[in-house]
Amino acid sequence: MKLLFAGSLLLAVAVPAVAATPDIPTLAAAYGARPTARRMQMSPSGDKILYFTPAGTQGLAVVVADIATGTTNIILSSQKTTAAPFSCGWKGEQRIICRIRYNTEALATQMWFQRAISIAADGSSRVPLGQRNSEKATRLDQYGATVIDWLPDDPDHVLMQVNMVDQVTIGSNISSRGGGITVQKVDINTGKMTQVERASAMVMGYDSDNQGRVRFMMLGEGSATGYARDTVSYMVRSKTSKDWRRVASGTMSGPSRWNYQGFDETGDSVFVVRDKDGHGALFRDPVESTGTGGLVFADPRVDIDSVLRIGKYQRPVAAQYTLEGGQYHFFDPVLERRTKALSAALPGKPAVDILDESWDGKRNLVFVGGVEEPGEFYRYDTGTKQLSPLLAVRPQVAGLAAGVQTAVHYAASDGAQVPGYLTVPAGAMPGRRPAIIMPHGGPSARDALGFDWLAQYFTQLGYVVLQPNFRGSSGYGEQWYAKNGFKSWPTAMGDINAGAHWLVTQGIADPDRIAIFGWSYGGYAAIQASIVEPGLYKAIVAVAPVTDLALLKIEGQKYMGSNVIDNEVGAGPHVIAGSPAQNAARIVPPVLIFHGDKDLNVDIEQSRYMDSALTRAGKTHQLIVYPGLDHQLDDSAARTDMLTRSAQFLAAAIGAK
Repeated sequence: MKLLFAGSLLLAVAVPAVAATPDIPTLAAAYGARPTARRMQMSPSGDKILYFTPAGTQGLAVVVADIATGTTNIILSSQKTTAAPFSCGWKGEQRIICRIRYNTEALATQMWFQRAISIAADGSSRVPLGQRNSEKATRLDQYGATVIDWLPDDPDHVLMQVNMVDQVTIGSNISSRGGGITVQKVDINTGKMTQVERASAMVMGYDSDNQGRVRFMMLGEGSATGYARDTVSYMVRSKTSKDWRRVASGTMSGPSRWNYQGFDETGDSVFVVRDKDGHGALFRDPVESTGTGGLVFADPRVDIDSVLRIGKYQRPVAAQYTLEGGQYHFFDPVLERRTKALSAALPGKPAVDILDESWDGKRNLVFVGGVEEPGEFYRYDTGTKQLSPLLAVRPQVAGLAAGVQTAVHYAASDGAQVPGYLTVPAGAMPGRRPAIIMPHGGPSARDALGFDWLAQYFTQLGYVVLQPNFRGSSGYGEQWYAKNGFKSWPTAMGDINAGAHWLVTQGIADPDRIAIFGWSYGGYAAIQASIVEPGLYKAIVAVAPVTDLALLKIEGQKYMGSNVIDNEVGAGPHVIAGSPAQNAARIVPPVLIFHGDKDLNVDIEQSRYMDSALTRAGKTHQLIVYPGLDHQLDDSAARTDMLTRSAQFLAAAIGAK
């Protein structure tokens, strides 16, 4: 394929020059800077894009850019990470619908709230969507409204799932009986709603067949205590019927054995990821029949993640899954050939992802990124074969020699082969180096080949970094998931520590200079793994860690889904033995902890509890609290500070270059 490269960056980003031998503050600022462009989407014509970019150190702005003229316009902006837009989509060429999330105190606790808003593409008008806030409301509305069908052939309306709240009559105790999740046909210009599905308190979510019909529903189950049970039922119905049929059920605390992936193009079947020989495979199940459908795609090594959908009617074009890196099994042979041709034509043959297409199918939004490259967005014109650069994701690290990442496997103590990713400094000579073990969060998540700003930062400082996909990770089938990373923490910690021993036996790591760094569950694992083998690590860095499993269950009682947390953590001796704060006396190396005080994923009390336990045990440690920040520490200044402090802490403990 012959490519013509055209255009230039839409947004000029001021990026400071990085010295040939950068110091810690310079590197921390480069890697701590948040992505310049993320969540990019193409307009129906393909002439415009919208994307999210930093506003200040922690805010976010939604930008609309005209590709032909290069002009940009900020249509929505926030200066705080605790009140910011988090998703947007095009409703025609002149209107955009965004969802805004904000963190505030309600009922004596911190809570997330979400709202939807319709915005003109030039930012000139805004219309709130969903039920309006009212002093007559009998309960809080956390979730607002969400688009479930963009109705592309109707310029003025969308189908939205709306959380309706009962209203009480002033001066009486009588409330309406219309509360719960409903579906409304919403006018994007006025906000006026017309009911499509009646509200129900038991409904957890709806979806359409992308042809304007509501065809899928998730049902929960309440309890006498008012808390949601850990159960969910999946319901579908035919094109012409209003009657629902249950097709599967499951729990919310464990891995789903029936994972809905939307309707096919005909609307006669649904895509479902369900079990085949111990792994999640993609099937196409008919709606009208009680029988199961045919196999679409399976890989015997890993689970299928999702179905890629693009274009005007969100047509399904590929099954997405992850081996070492992201993979596609295409349903659309044209897109498959185009993806391969684009990759082959670009320097270095990088991975190419076609993210979307214009409504006429003549233009594609493309993301290009290598294993060590942060990546860049492009627009591809299928007629002229022109590939136009739009925006780089992380221009701040351009010019730095990226660490080299490879997929590895190593043996756990019971012989199981643990997959992981090893990143070493560019041009590193053979020999033992200081090393960092970096377990992922979740625990029901996994790492993959691709640019990781944390791993790349530490390789710039001379460390080798190992990211293990220990048992308890998702994506490798039910057996590898085990009972999950909390209930099966001894197995997970054993797999993580086996990675450190493997680095030593391979001659990669100096056994006296190994540290462990983790975020969220990874922070929990960083502390707990060092308790399992007190002399293995010489330093611990934990960001937003869970530190006490019993406290985690208690904190969950503030929310309706506490039964889910109870079941995920479980009960028994493993709760105390698997809680770092209950075993602080066994910790040997110094500990550095970071946490935002507005974290609703892992309450900051988890870190404060650990801080107190380490103090009582007389251990060397420090807790750094970032005011006003949530779980992600989505603030360039805070991330720069965290990276700087971590580098200095690790250098003192195990040494760098």
